[in-house]
Amino acid sequence: MFNKICTFNDDTNITSKELDYALLSVRIATGVFFVVHGYAKFFGEMGLAGFAGMLTNLGFPMADMFAFLVAFAELFGGIAILLGVMTRFWAFWLTIIAFVAWWTVKGFNIGDKGDLDVLALGLTIALLLAGPGAISLSSYFKCKKDESVTI
Repeated sequence: MFNKICTFNDDTNITSKELDYALLSVRIATGVFFVVHGYAKFFGEMGLAGFAGMLTNLGFPMADMFAFLVAFAELFGGIAILLGVMTRFWAFWLTIIAFVAWWTVKGFNIGDKGDLDVLALGLTIALLLAGPGAISLSSYFKCKKDESVTI
């Protein structure tokens, strides 16, 4: 694996171990991003009320409910993705959140922090398609469950 990195080899035949480390890296980046943003929505300077006010100003119906749901999904979905638990489930919802944030708040703009929404969107789509990889709690518990099955 490290010869490819040191020689900048663009070999498209990756090993399963390389894929697992790549997915771990994607999960860490995605999880940290959403945990930080979810935590800020709950406990940050603006808090949940400020976030709900922003959603109201953007014309969202039931802004208080959506503010809570988005903050909850970002915080707990980010934690789940970090751990590799229910990765596709949370990646699905966080993909929707990232897309809606990019569309409504940034108006599909790449500047003005819209680039972070595009990055979050790409990372969540990658996890939605690929899952958590072998270096995850889901994989660990699946192996434990498979070991307990006797024939």
